[in-house]
Order: sequence, then C-alpha cells, then structure tokens
Amino acid sequence: MTSHAARVLAEEAATHELPMPPWAFGVLALVAFALLLGVTWAFRGTAQRHTPVDEKNDHHSTELAHAHGGTMHDQGHH
Repeated sequence: MTSHAARVLAEEAATHELPMPPWAFGVLALVAFALLLGVTWAFRGTAQRHTPVDEKNDHHSTELAHAHGGTMHDQGHH
C-alpha cells in the first residue's frame, strides 16, 4: 500500500463521528444502571413473600437449619 492510499484511508476513518457527544454515553450508562437498580429494588423480598410459612427460617430456630444440613453457626460452634 502506498503512503497516499494509507493517508486516504486514515482520513476516511477519521471522518466518522459519534451519534451523540461523548459525555452523553456516560449519562446514558448511569441512567441504565439506575433503572436496573430500580428493577432489582422493586423485587427485594419476593422470595420471602412466596415461601410457605412452615419453611421460613426465623434465625432463632435451628430445626430447619439442621434438617437441611445446618452450618457451624447454626449448631452453636463459633
């Protein structure tokens, strides 16, 4: 490739402009993450609302924890 052809290709590549200002990409990303955070926040506690009462663990009873294998914390070992 000659230097003239390389220069023409470089100039052609440099003429492509972004569809919006560079700072707008950052704002768009922040807005998207804020929306995703809002969706996540809206569904907090959903698992507890749909868990049958007899399967809820109140963190004071270790019977359920022992029935499912338990942990060292549940068994009183520190």
